[in-house]
Amino acid sequence: MRYRVNSPQVISETVGGETIIVNLASGHYFSLQGTAVEVWNGLERGDAAENIVLELEQRYEAENGEIDAAVRKLIEDFVGSELIAEDGNDGTGSATVPASQDVGERAPFVAPSFTTFTDMQDIILLDPVHEVDTRGWPHASAGA
Repeated sequence: MRYRVNSPQVISETVGGETIIVNLASGHYFSLQGTAVEVWNGLERGDAAENIVLELEQRYEAENGEIDAAVRKLIEDFVGSELIAEDGNDGTGSATVPASQDVGERAPFVAPSFTTFTDMQDIILLDPVHEVDTRGWPHASAGA
């Protein structure tokens, strides 16, 4: 299954190994670290969930099915937080998994997770960036 980022209402930035995501519609923001950043990057690229799992399985040591279950749980959480949505594609297509690289031992897998923050919700919802058309900021909507 493929997913798409809920743009323009969801924006993200990765700095120093941490990805910050802001849902401008809800006013919530999120902090991703570790393997959650890798999953988010794959989703932003348009990779199918299955390809993201395969890529992580090449990099990390885990029990059989552990990475798949963790990635699917994270994706469910992203959907529940309205950060991503199904794009209707069945997951087949042009995205490919990088060829396996012989890099020695794989690192132990740590399940991806993210932290939700609501303390800035009122401020984010007051920001005029919400009054934009489908092109996003800084293009004001006709009614703004």
